[in-house]
Amino acid sequence: MFWRRVVEDFGRDLRLASRNLWRAPAFAAAAIATLAIGIAGTTVMFALVHGVLLRPLPVHDQDRLIVAWKELRKPDLAHYSFGDVDVERVARDSGLLLTVAGVSSHGTSQSTIVVRGEPVHVMAAPVTGRFFDVLGVRPLIGRTLDADDDVEGAERVLVLSHGVWQRHYGGAPDVIGRQITLDESPFTIVGVMPRELDFPAGVEVWRTTRSFSTRGAFGDAARREVDLVARLQPGVTIEQATSELAALIRHYEADAPPAETRGLTPVVRPLAERVVGNVRPVLLALLAAAGLVLLIATANVANLLLMRGEARRAEVAVRAALGARRSAIVRQVFAESLVLTGGAAGVGLAVAWWSLRGLAAWLPSMLPRVESVRFDPSVVLFTTLLALVTAMLASLTPALSSVRLDLVSQLSSGGRSLSGPATRHGRRALVVAQVALAVMVVAVAGLLARTMLYLQTVDTGFATDRLVFVDLVLPRAATEGRGRHRQLLDDIVARLEAVPVVTAVAPLHVPPLTGGASWWVPVFTAEGQSVDQAAANPALSLESVHARHFETIGIPLTRGRAFSDADRDGTLPVAIVSEDVAAVVWPGIDPVGKRLKIGGPDSTDRWYTVVGVAGTVRYGDITRSHPTLYLPDAQFIVSAEVLAIRTAAPLSVVATVARDRIRAVNADIHVTRVTPFHEARAGLLAPQRFNALLLGLFGAAALLLAAIGLYAVIAASVRQRDREIGIRIALGATAAHVRRLVLGESLRLAGAGVLVGLAGAVATTHLVRGLLHGVEPLDPLTLSAAVAGLLLAAALAACIPMRQAVRLNPATLLRKG
Repeated sequence: MFWRRVVEDFGRDLRLASRNLWRAPAFAAAAIATLAIGIAGTTVMFALVHGVLLRPLPVHDQDRLIVAWKELRKPDLAHYSFGDVDVERVARDSGLLLTVAGVSSHGTSQSTIVVRGEPVHVMAAPVTGRFFDVLGVRPLIGRTLDADDDVEGAERVLVLSHGVWQRHYGGAPDVIGRQITLDESPFTIVGVMPRELDFPAGVEVWRTTRSFSTRGAFGDAARREVDLVARLQPGVTIEQATSELAALIRHYEADAPPAETRGLTPVVRPLAERVVGNVRPVLLALLAAAGLVLLIATANVANLLLMRGEARRAEVAVRAALGARRSAIVRQVFAESLVLTGGAAGVGLAVAWWSLRGLAAWLPSMLPRVESVRFDPSVVLFTTLLALVTAMLASLTPALSSVRLDLVSQLSSGGRSLSGPATRHGRRALVVAQVALAVMVVAVAGLLARTMLYLQTVDTGFATDRLVFVDLVLPRAATEGRGRHRQLLDDIVARLEAVPVVTAVAPLHVPPLTGGASWWVPVFTAEGQSVDQAAANPALSLESVHARHFETIGIPLTRGRAFSDADRDGTLPVAIVSEDVAAVVWPGIDPVGKRLKIGGPDSTDRWYTVVGVAGTVRYGDITRSHPTLYLPDAQFIVSAEVLAIRTAAPLSVVATVARDRIRAVNADIHVTRVTPFHEARAGLLAPQRFNALLLGLFGAAALLLAAIGLYAVIAASVRQRDREIGIRIALGATAAHVRRLVLGESLRLAGAGVLVGLAGAVATTHLVRGLLHGVEPLDPLTLSAAVAGLLLAAALAACIPMRQAVRLNPATLLRKG
């Protein structure tokens, strides 16, 4: 009976609140629009966070799945692969891991399939045969890979992602059993996986590690460079698995040849953490920024409700005098707030749904689990709960103001609404809070914007102008064996360099700024170094390069010479090191003529004679440079399928010339893409651009809402102090004095908010340190810009109230008194 009466009373309150708001459409529209901005932004970010971070993976019992690799504790090398042999040994020797498999430690790599006679690039991931068994994931159609597929001589088979199946095969169920050409080798499609499976991130095709040719570098790398993915036995913790793997690694090292790398330790992570990679702090920061914008919007609406309550104080006083309970008055305030937030939630959901569809085109391709981001009931439930919490927060201050109403003073005023000091202080406190929150959001947005600007303009150390990349699909018949592959590339280079508009050409194993090195060298030894000295050397980025590499890319040589066509098999093994390597290994000494080798002092690898020193460049990673060892591809590995061309010609001319001259060398070579360097760089910076864009939008919204809140409070203050201002004008105050009075109040409120906001910014900007490059969390310029923006917003917010104050007529106001 009690709850029925409560529901009936609250239903009456909601109907009354709806009628009252219907009679005040301007107020209702302003409040709903303000809240809708915050709710829409928060809903969009929750949908992203839920899809990427919170939605369960499409695997069985994901809490028992782990990914592991080895770590050599050096500044530039934190990831060292296991290898398929290690995976098999761990599977045999472990007592805590139920099932074990391997997955490429590099994630995905570009491969080429032929669809309707045309080559198409796809991202492929080499895995061992038990990979899908470990995950416990079932295919959408067909079957998964199994252990029998990952043995020498087995038929080459692969599994498609849901996206490739839809895009290139129209979702046809008879795709199972079809023959497909992948990297010029025949494969059979045996399965299609669910759309939510995105491991490794961006994968479109899964193939076994042994489906690579047993000859050549890629086949060896596919088997050596895998991480361990495993399912824990029931009740086993990650700490226990880490201890067991550490013991197994020590045991394997004891049996390994002396030249093998020593001192490796295991790193074990939950599969879910590995799948989402490093996007967790980014998405949480964006969600927090959206939440702060919603808090600013909530404070704005609370201020609007306060001012609306002031206009109705006489009505509330009469109701209280006639016996209305304070709980009924509070309930009425909450009902109005709930109606407003309900309308805002509806508008916000519609805007969020539309925004999420549009945002899909802007999501960086490397964002994991994009297929899992969707508008579903969980997002609607979140928005509903968010609206309820927002309604409670927005009604809190107005409700407290209503229950503290002085009935005697209000009734004795003759029906005129009086605003008490508590109400005025409450309004000002809400505005100070809005400004403080806006400073925090704008400061973080400014830091990410400066990071983006830094990365766009950072000096890579090599000449980036007039540089174009050409992606090739080379026929297997023409590249069988290193000698034939090298000869084909030399013929292409000669043909292109004969074109007058082409300055230089070089085949590339890995193009610049692709996010990493071709290979990592964890340990190397300079001639004469002891074991301890070799262990102190930095880890090296190893690049296999063509003789024309340095001239084409524009990497300066500070000492010695570049590679030449004479640096081939059977001649003296040579190397070029970057300046930072020379400074550490041979300080104050000319390194040209010195020798080094890969591995420790006991390594059986051959000695390389240093013939040159190259400038320190940001080749693989735009955020920092890495100590680099360059080897001539003719003496190391020839595997390039990308050309770098330095030319001043327009892109259309380069594309036409490249296709014609390359096909003249071999008609079976396909040119799949011609990309200028600035486009490649833009693609690399897509995640940072996305982060800066979203936070910039939240910062702009925070600034706008704070300015609106300041305007509302200052305008209300002018209305309430009109008699005081009128008396000042009558006593001789000039327009300038009145403007200073109004502007001063706005700046004082903004200044108080700025001080609080700066304290909050000091605490919060450190949380995004990992997202920053080239700028410190407490960057003075960024914080100063945030402060200046808020103070400017405060000045602009006072403009209209200043004009209204100056135009007050003292005679009219005094007669009213």
